[in-house]
Amino acid sequence: MTLPTKAACQPSCKHAGWAGNTPGIPYFDLPHAQLDRYLDGEIQAVHVTPLGLCLHDFAVTPCPYHLNCVRGCSDYLRTKGSKRERWHLVQIQKATEAALSSAKKFSGRGDARIAEPWIRHCEETLEGVKKALAIDDEPSTFAGDLVRASPNQLSRFEKSLG
Repeated sequence: MTLPTKAACQPSCKHAGWAGNTPGIPYFDLPHAQLDRYLDGEIQAVHVTPLGLCLHDFAVTPCPYHLNCVRGCSDYLRTKGSKRERWHLVQIQKATEAALSSAKKFSGRGDARIAEPWIRHCEETLEGVKKALAIDDEPSTFAGDLVRASPNQLSRFEKSLG
């Protein structure tokens, strides 16, 4: 990660108390000497996407979510209050609702074994979009904070702790 990119990312991470606002490893509870080391270990790469920031290091592994960040990716951070990100999320929501409607119609008149995986996929995507959009209404964070859209997923750093 370039120094300017990391510098741009760190203030929001620090303000939120963690690089993803995850309970369990609050940034400010770490000893002062470990603060930058923690962020260096947690943030190896930052990719700016229409939905927010992606902290996944593609040099290490391919994307396990196939670029569908809203389906539970722990590397996906949403910027609270970003109108651009919200607009893209709403577009995904609309397209996915249309796909879900189509899959449900097909399920009723065709082979349900084909439609059911698509229905499940669409429902999981819509649930993730709902969580990502809800970040804007979260009272414990401030506009501009970077917030993990899937806070129940462990980050690489948290997984490495055991």
